[in-house]
Amino acid sequence: MIYQPLFLSFNIAEKSSKHMIFGIKENTLTMYGTIWEYDGQDFVYYLNQLEAKYSEITIRMHTYGGSVFAGNLMCNAIERSNANITIIIDGLAASMGAVFILSSKNVKIVNNGYVMIHAPSSGSYGNAKDHESAAKLLRLMEQNFTDKLMLRTGKSKDEVMAWLDTDTWLSAQEALDLGLVSEVIPASVETVYPSFIPEEVGETEVFNMYAALLTSIPTPAVSLMKYSTPAVNAFMDFPTQQSQSQSNFNDDMKQLLITALALHTVNAQSSDTAVIGAIQQKINDLEAEKRTAETAKTTAEAKLKEYEDGRIKAIIDGAAAGLGKTFTEDERKTYETIGATSGVEALELVFKTVSKPQAPNISAAIQTGNQGAVTAGRESWDFAQWQKEDPKGLEKMATQEPEKFKNLFNAKYQ
Repeated sequence: MIYQPLFLSFNIAEKSSKHMIFGIKENTLTMYGTIWEYDGQDFVYYLNQLEAKYSEITIRMHTYGGSVFAGNLMCNAIERSNANITIIIDGLAASMGAVFILSSKNVKIVNNGYVMIHAPSSGSYGNAKDHESAAKLLRLMEQNFTDKLMLRTGKSKDEVMAWLDTDTWLSAQEALDLGLVSEVIPASVETVYPSFIPEEVGETEVFNMYAALLTSIPTPAVSLMKYSTPAVNAFMDFPTQQSQSQSNFNDDMKQLLITALALHTVNAQSSDTAVIGAIQQKINDLEAEKRTAETAKTTAEAKLKEYEDGRIKAIIDGAAAGLGKTFTEDERKTYETIGATSGVEALELVFKTVSKPQAPNISAAIQTGNQGAVTAGRESWDFAQWQKEDPKGLEKMATQEPEKFKNLFNAKYQ
């Protein structure tokens, strides 16, 4: 058994949701956050949507890394695309994010952005062979990344390996000089943090700094449109006649969800992540309530069956005592089947007809003028049809024409 959380970056922020945040507006796909296990499939889905409409596609990104396998799937999707794809680093391309940008020749970075390169890492447990297998996989991945970096930068293997041996931070200009990016562009956010050394801060804090800048929008009473940066616009697809169907979480949509689902922990001004989290919690709560109701239903049905089985057994035991005989196993099963399928009332009726010999019903014969009047015209009916069409007539037959009743009964249950 082996455990391999293959992330190019550990120390993942615990508060992050388990999905990268994707947004689409026109020909732009925005991807912010950690690359989690299933984000590769989501990325391919969104990219395919854009490829069906546009030949020029822009991907805006901000990530400090994540799943190697999901990241590789994303890289492969870009490399095989027929569209002309431009990647813009809005803040940080660290770890697997640095490998991701190598999938396109057209890569731009904001002038206060960073790229961070290091070797893949993972955790594992198991026996010696398990650890050796994990180590082999990491070496294969490291070689793959080394080859890509050598091809992109023209540097020697020793130089690239030196980058991978540690967390190698590159400013926008350094990334341009090495050929990792093709252009440095003005930042789409106003820098409010003082200068800092990324190596001393770490990729998580660098990510958080940029995330706070990129997703913060003033809250004036007037339209937010004039305050929006390009990065924010990619998430906030403001409603227009052409793009209403693509609208992401705006306040109206969030309020509709909050009202419809009775979410009490968020409001229309809460972040998208908070609303999504509240929705997921609501779903979890409803599923828990459903499981509780199903369990209660199963328990009630079991108790009801136990009660009915007890009544059936008591009726059969009472009939056996009244007849002064012991029913065979087959007889008991037949009577139990009658009680279970037709009800205890039908079972009681059966035992009334067999508990003592029946004398001819003279009064019935006098009243009807014919002892077989109950079944007249119904000779082809079986026991089930009598139960369905004329249960009272079946009761009369049991007392007035017991032999016919027994024949029908035996035909059904024996």
